[in-house]
Amino acid sequence: MNKVLKFLLLSTLRLLAMVILLSLRVNIMEAQEIVTKQLIVARVHNFALSPDGEYIAFCNIEGVKKISLRSKKQEWLLQTLYHLQKCPIHSIKWSPGMTHIAFVNEASPQHNELKVLELMTKKLHIIDRAHSFHGVTWSPDRKQLAWIKREGKTGQYRLVVGMIEKNKVYLKVLYEAKSIHSIHWTIDGQFLIFVRDARWDPTEGNLPAALGVIRPDGVNLRWLFPSERFPMHEYFSIPHSGWAVSPDGTIVALGLGDFIWLHPVRKSEKPPVKIRPVSRALEICWSPDGKGLLYVVSEAKASVAPGSAKTCPPHSLYWIDKEGRENRFILREEKGIYNLQWVKERDIFYLSGGTLYKVTLRK
Repeated sequence: MNKVLKFLLLSTLRLLAMVILLSLRVNIMEAQEIVTKQLIVARVHNFALSPDGEYIAFCNIEGVKKISLRSKKQEWLLQTLYHLQKCPIHSIKWSPGMTHIAFVNEASPQHNELKVLELMTKKLHIIDRAHSFHGVTWSPDRKQLAWIKREGKTGQYRLVVGMIEKNKVYLKVLYEAKSIHSIHWTIDGQFLIFVRDARWDPTEGNLPAALGVIRPDGVNLRWLFPSERFPMHEYFSIPHSGWAVSPDGTIVALGLGDFIWLHPVRKSEKPPVKIRPVSRALEICWSPDGKGLLYVVSEAKASVAPGSAKTCPPHSLYWIDKEGRENRFILREEKGIYNLQWVKERDIFYLSGGTLYKVTLRK
């Protein structure tokens, strides 16, 4: 009887092993077959997808161009007056109505200018000057522009909102600190969300990485961050592109340590939810339907210092559902994956090695 039970047990284990292997083989085949990849344009420093998903504005050392994704026709929006080895333009952002494009122009190593280009008239407006700019973004109603600027003398970072009316710009500083970066508006335009990295403050002590939520008039500042306490090292900082607001504006996803945290934007009795990616998320992008997220991880084999995280290429792109039940591999790029954007149902755009690619997910 024991021999019979032993035979049945071994047979069951063999069958289970075959099922697992077959399942793994099917998953690998699906991962390899779920995408088609298309080169859009080479020699790109930075790009922005238009709100309707039909055009891309991109910059290189020659200036700013617009390309139609349907006809592939390219059009100059702005040409630089002289040749530079380093691209002097970055942080390109379309206005919601596609009438203006904001960008940062590097006038010198210590002097940057935030500018707005009127697409119809090609008029160029200087909005602000500073040592550097980060996180330029338009409000949903197109009337306001928000950015973070660094003052060269003090090293202080300031969150600024500019109200643009005809030929005048009215600036308001909402918050100042030494470790803030990147901004998103909520979908209704009532709040701005920005990152404060983990740091030590002489008056407040150790401050954890957090997201600040503030109104455009500078009142009602509050902080969103996971309830767990983290060590004060680089691994638990929030990357510039390592967080994103859901399409409906209700949830913010942020990569912190080994997890992606999903935090309600407004006050809620529900605690933040954490889901586990395959590795630390360097960039995060919501799917247009809000059911899942794309995220980028480093596959670099080189060792890093204790307390630090791998960020170097090669990079791999994964999809995870917002419940954290499934991690799905999409593709790998030896030269890295940067500036990840997903607007339409199945089309994803990113930069790799200075080349802009479009990846279409199959249904």
